[in-house]
Formats: sequence, structure tokens, C-alpha cells
Amino acid sequence: MLDHWPLIGRDGDVEEVVGLVTGGYCRGVALGGKAGVGKSRLARTVAQAATHTGWTVRRVAATATSRSIPLGAFAQWVDDLDGPPPAMARRVVGSMTAGTEVGRLLVFVDDAHLLDDLSALVLHLLVHAENATVLLTVRTGEAIPDAVSALWKDGLVEHRVLSPLSRPDSEELLKAALGARLNPRSADRLWRLARGNVLFLRQLVEMEVRADRMIARDGAIEWAQDAVVPATLLELVDGQIGSIPARVRDVVDFVAISEPVDWHCLRMLADQAAIEEAEQRELIRTGDGLVYVGHPLYADVRRTRCGPSRLRRLRGEVAMAMKDGGSATQVMNRGMLWLDSDLPPEPDVLSAAAAAATSLMDFDSAERLLAAAVQVDGGAPARVRRAYNLLMVQQGERAAAVLDTIEAGEVPPSVFLNDVVLRAANLLWWERSPAESMRVLDEALAMDDQPHRDALLVFRALQLVLGAKPFEALEGIAGIDLGGLDDFGATIGLSVRCLASAELGRSADAAAAAASCAAVVQSSEQAKLLSLLLTDYQTFALAAAGYVAEGVEVAQARLRADEAQPASTRAVMSELAGGAALAAGDLDAALRHLSVRTEDIAAESNTFHLAVSAHRYYLRRAQVLARRGDPEGAEAAIEAARPHRHPAYVNLTPVDTLTAALIAGARDRVTEARRLACAAADFARRHDSWAREVWCLQTAVQFGDIGHADRLAELATMVEGPRAAVAAHHAEALGRDDAVGLDRVSQEFEAMGDLLAAADAVAQAAVSHRRAGRIGSAMTAEARMRRLVERCGGATSPAIVAATPAATAFSNREREIAALVEQGLSNREIAAAVSLSVRTIEGHILRASAKAGVTGRAGLAAVVRAMRG
Repeated sequence: MLDHWPLIGRDGDVEEVVGLVTGGYCRGVALGGKAGVGKSRLARTVAQAATHTGWTVRRVAATATSRSIPLGAFAQWVDDLDGPPPAMARRVVGSMTAGTEVGRLLVFVDDAHLLDDLSALVLHLLVHAENATVLLTVRTGEAIPDAVSALWKDGLVEHRVLSPLSRPDSEELLKAALGARLNPRSADRLWRLARGNVLFLRQLVEMEVRADRMIARDGAIEWAQDAVVPATLLELVDGQIGSIPARVRDVVDFVAISEPVDWHCLRMLADQAAIEEAEQRELIRTGDGLVYVGHPLYADVRRTRCGPSRLRRLRGEVAMAMKDGGSATQVMNRGMLWLDSDLPPEPDVLSAAAAAATSLMDFDSAERLLAAAVQVDGGAPARVRRAYNLLMVQQGERAAAVLDTIEAGEVPPSVFLNDVVLRAANLLWWERSPAESMRVLDEALAMDDQPHRDALLVFRALQLVLGAKPFEALEGIAGIDLGGLDDFGATIGLSVRCLASAELGRSADAAAAAASCAAVVQSSEQAKLLSLLLTDYQTFALAAAGYVAEGVEVAQARLRADEAQPASTRAVMSELAGGAALAAGDLDAALRHLSVRTEDIAAESNTFHLAVSAHRYYLRRAQVLARRGDPEGAEAAIEAARPHRHPAYVNLTPVDTLTAALIAGARDRVTEARRLACAAADFARRHDSWAREVWCLQTAVQFGDIGHADRLAELATMVEGPRAAVAAHHAEALGRDDAVGLDRVSQEFEAMGDLLAAADAVAQAAVSHRRAGRIGSAMTAEARMRRLVERCGGATSPAIVAATPAATAFSNREREIAALVEQGLSNREIAAAVSLSVRTIEGHILRASAKAGVTGRAGLAAVVRAMRG
């Protein structure tokens, strides 16, 4: 790691500045920008380019120390200090230009804002006398000698302000320095801290590497959870902030503890002139009427330097100055400031802030706010909200205790999250008892005067669809006007319709429900916290139907929108994005998204969404690793998944079984892989999940199972979307050993966006062509297979292995048995694995060995290893 830090993201800047400096268009260039953005590095690169084209380069480094000495920066060209200052300056100019070619001298001055007045005069004389071209770096926000700033104000040199690196360029730089990309969560954290400042980025990374907190895992770099901002970096930032007047420091402190703070609020707290000075020094920045610190690390430094009493007083002043209302973020921030200040509790402020925090899925903050609010105002609505938030942070016992304090009828009928729904939810998820949860719902629904009937039916439908009963779920809410529920209840109901319709293969109904649900989520702060649920069901609906690219776009759009969300929310969204990438066959992207250590995030904030997604996260990770030919890694992921399996999610049973099938395939146990894929399809069929059945049978066909053409043809008439039809074509072509048809199916899968299936189908086509003696067609198919494998990120499968030239001499059965020999299984163990007699196994081994020209199991095992490359 950290072999070098190349110049990345500055190619255009280098080209422009080299052109200006050496092209004779001006007398020089001044590069401005904040400390650490890369001004000096860019200037050094330009100076080096000038040297390579025959220019003489004089390098000058101004420092705070040299500033106190006349001509300190130009000391090496000073003969004596006798005479008036102008004469001394002219002598320095003469020394610098002596022996140089006219018009080909470049004077590079780093940190020109630190030049003393006489050194600034030297620079001024060099430019005005046209003795040299100058290349300067100056720090934004610092006082600059008039003789220097006049150079660009008078149009003699060009002034360019260098911005921090963009996020993509920052990530490319880190990849080059570390030798691999950071996983998404680590990249997010580094970006939020450094914001493209190369100096900050380098200091952080080098410190963390030395501390062994940046670890290579699954082809990505992971930054350990317990990392803190290094003291050396805090000192560096302290130096950048510099010595500032107390009134300016107060401005920075107000913003640091409350950003983003409303502009008008800040004006009530601080002197206008101090605000303007802080902005001029770039210690704060404004946008859309809000004020932020100039860089995230400035806030860290100031919060570290303030004592606890000062922080509590400042928070109180800001909270009092803030108005009621505003965005959810502003409302939550005001409540948190109030809570952590020296002000007495205010229930209205705390309750409003808790509701805002819940909508932002910051359940830990919401629980803190509600705990304080309930102590002041313990009404039923506040206690219901607290019970919900306790459930969201995996505190089921405490949630149940709060619910026990609520009497029947205390919660208004219009509220979806009533005491019965929350009690059932707690039993379902925390107590892991679907039957007991359903009993509570059914008993409440049996009451003639049940005021929450529609809400209870919607929650019951959610439990049914997760329990693999999509028909019953839709029937249960068929007569409900979801518009009569609050936004939370309407969102749950529409999400149920989306998922149940998707399971049944009704992609048009699923899309309509998702669109209606998205409209509610976008217009309601209350429903926004359910956007993860919608994204989950919508991406499944799209991928299962065969609208793969659309599913990827939905997941990516949500991932981009979640950059500012809590870590647990981003982790869940990363898992959904990983699933969408897996469906598309982009194994590299899938593994990046599925490399977040959920247990580390759970230790920090174990929210409901993170807990219920952990099982699926590990299943998807196992599937990716299996398709990359790493069955051991996939097995480890399966082991990690087992403790997280939840009895509420019966609908994921086929995913469990299909994952086991993929691992069997990665171990070349093709018979077992086919059996498991068929078992997954059978479960889906018995539970009316026809879209999942299509996917499972498609996988069985990818494993070479030829017995599903009739069922897939039937499903193609029942399940909407392109996947069912293409899978039916695949089964038909494979069953007829139709190589041309398999080529065509591969193209259909590719057009659909499923590159893994496309690679498997064309691999099967290559084997079929070669078996028929069409060597040219086989080679064409093999070449296309290799291209698809590369696009997938190095995918492998039994079909792909079978299409390698060394493998084509064997029959499918011989190839499978030879692979099991290579794994060290005895003949008896192989016979049990493929359901054949030991004598039959011995015959297959003899024939395979003869075809390969080897004798004995060791020779056959060596051939198998060569086939895999």
C-alpha cells in the first residue's frame, strides 16, 4: 500500500497551465486555492514539463520564517544587502536571469502569499521587465502582498483557482495509492472527512494504514470502525484556521455545532462583520440560505477545542435562535441542540425533533429525543412513537414495556402505528413469533367495534406476503381504501401490493403500486422512512420480471440519495444495490456493495432495517462468491447468514435453497446443484410465487437440466416481463441441443441485462456446436463467452468450465465425476453424490482417464485443475 500518490484528476489543469506558461500568451500563472488542494503538486508538475522542453526553472519556496527576513525567499541569489531596497531587488533579478536563454526562464514561487515585501518586489520586477515567466501558488483567504496580487489584477499573469478533487477523482487517487478501491462505506466516510482535499486525504490514509486500520478484504479496502481523526491532522487544520479574532472564532463555533444553520439565525447570534470575515477566510460557506463550515475537519477541530460548558451554552443559544418548522434536518438539529444544551426540556420541540429524526431514519437520535419528551409529556401518542423507535433500534423488551402502559382506545383511529400493530410487530420481529403475532391481530380484528380495522388488515397482509402467501395478502387488502389511512399505513399497503404482485408475476400491477407508493413517500415526511421497503420490493419486482437495468437504476438512484443517511441505512441500501448488480451479472460491483461488515455497523447502531436485511445480505454475498468460483468464501457467508435467518421471511426460502445450489455448482457438484435449484422452484410453485419459480428453473437450466421446457413455457403465459419468455426459450433450445437457438437465447439474456445467464447460455452453445463438429461456430461462441465472463468480473460456472477446450472431450457426467475426483472424494462418496452405483462411477473414471490420456485418479485430477486454469 501507499507506494505512490500519483497526480490524478488534474490532466486538464496541467495541460492548460503548461500551455499558458510556455506559449508566450502571458507573463505567468498564479494558482490559488485552499491549503491541501494540490496547488504545489500541480505547479511542480508544470515546472517539470517546462524543464523537459528546455526551459530553465528557478524554484523559490516562501515560508513564514523567510517572510521575516528581507529577500529571505531569494536568499540564494543575494550577493550582499548593501544599498537601497530597489537596487538590491534589481541585483537579485540579475543573478536569477544570468546565463539563461531569453524568454525561456520560469520562476516557480511556492506560497507566494508568504513573500516579504522586498521579495514581492523582485517578483514584480521579473514580470514587468519581461525577464522571466512566473508560476506562483497562493493560498486562498490569506493576506497577499499588493505587489503579488497586482500581477493578476493588472492582467500580467493569469489567475486560476484550484478546486478540491471531485469524489470520483478522489476514489481513483485512493485506488492508485492503496492498490484497490475502498468499499462503499469506507469511501463514504473518507469523502465526508476530506472532501477532495488531497493533503487531508493523504494524512488520514497514511495514519490509518500505519495503525493497521485499513485492511484488504474481498478485493476492496475496508476502513476500521474505531478510526478517529489523527491528532497530527487536527494540528494541521488548526494551523490552517490560524489565529483569528474571538468574534470570528465564535462564528465558526456556532456553525460547527449546528451546521447547517439558517443564515438569518446566524445573523441573530453573531456580528455581521465577523460573519463576513469568516466567509472571506473560507472558514464558513453558504448555500441555499444555509451556512456550513468551510471544511468538515474545521468543525471537528473547533468542537475538540471547545470545553463542555461552552458547547452546552452555545447549543442553547443556537436552539433558542432557530425558528419552529423548516426541513426535517433542521427540526431534528434544533431538538438535538436543545437536548444537549443548558436549556430546560421543551416537549413540543423535542417531540417535533423526534418525528423528524424518525423520518430521516436516525432512530437512535429519535429515541433520545422521545425519552426526554415522554418524561415531560407522557401522553399515549408520545409513548406509541417511543415504542416504535425502540422497536427500530432492536429494543423489543423495552418497547413491550412501553406498550403495556397504553390503554385500549387511547390511540386515535387514524393512526396506523397504534398499540395493536406495534404489539404484533414486536412479536413478529423481536420475539420471532409469527403465529403469536397473527393471533394478536386476529383477536383484535374479531372485535365488532375495532377502530383500527383497516390498519390491522394492512399489517396482517404484510405478514402474509412475507410468509409466502401473496394471494392471501392481496385478498386481505382488496376492499381497503388505502387513502383513508395515514401516509405510513398507505405506504405499507402499497408496498404489500408491489411485492405480492411481483411474486405472482404481475409486473404491471407491481409497477403501478410502486409508482403510487413513491408518490406518497416523496410527499410525506412520515412515510419517507419506508423508502427502503419500497426500494427493496421494487428492485425485486424489476429484476424478477427481467427489467434488470431498471432495477439497477432504482437501486443506484436510492444509493445516491442516501449519502447523508445514517450508516445503518446506507448499509442496507448498499445491500440492495449489490443485489441489483448481481442480477445484472456485475460481480465486481456486487461484491463492492456486499463487502460492508454489517456486524461493525450493528455494533454502532443496530437498527431494525439492518437486522432484518442481514440474512439476505449474506445470501447475496454467498451467491456472488459462488459465481466467482470461491465456494469456501460462499460457505463462510452462508455460515454467517444462519444466525440472522428470521421466521417471518418465509418468502426468502427459495433464495436460501438457490444459494446452496450455486455453491454446489461452484464445487462442480452439478447433480446436487440441479436438485437444489429444482427444490427452490418447487417451493416457489407451491407458494404461488411464480416469478421466483421462473428464476429458479432458469438457474436449473443454466446447470444443464433439460426437463423444464414445458413448465417454463406454461409460466411464460402466466408471468409478465421478458424473463419468463427468455427462460422458456433457453429450456427449449437446451432440450433440443439447438446450438443456434442457445446462441440466440444468450443474446436475449444479454439484451435483458442478465449477463451471467447470457454467459452460461453461450457456453452451452459452444459445447453443442463442438459436439456437432461445427468447430468454427464453437470457437465463435467460446470467444463471446470469454467476453461476457470478463464483463461479469470473472464469472465461472459448470457451463463455462464445460466450454473450455480441454473439457469438451468429456461427457457432462464424466466431467462432473472427474471434478469430484479432483476434490478428493472416494468412489463411494461420488456415487452417493450423483446417485449412481460405485461400479458405474469406476467405469466413468476409466473412460475419462482414457480420453485424457492419463492413468489413475491423480492424473485425472491434474487434468481437471488444468481445465479450470
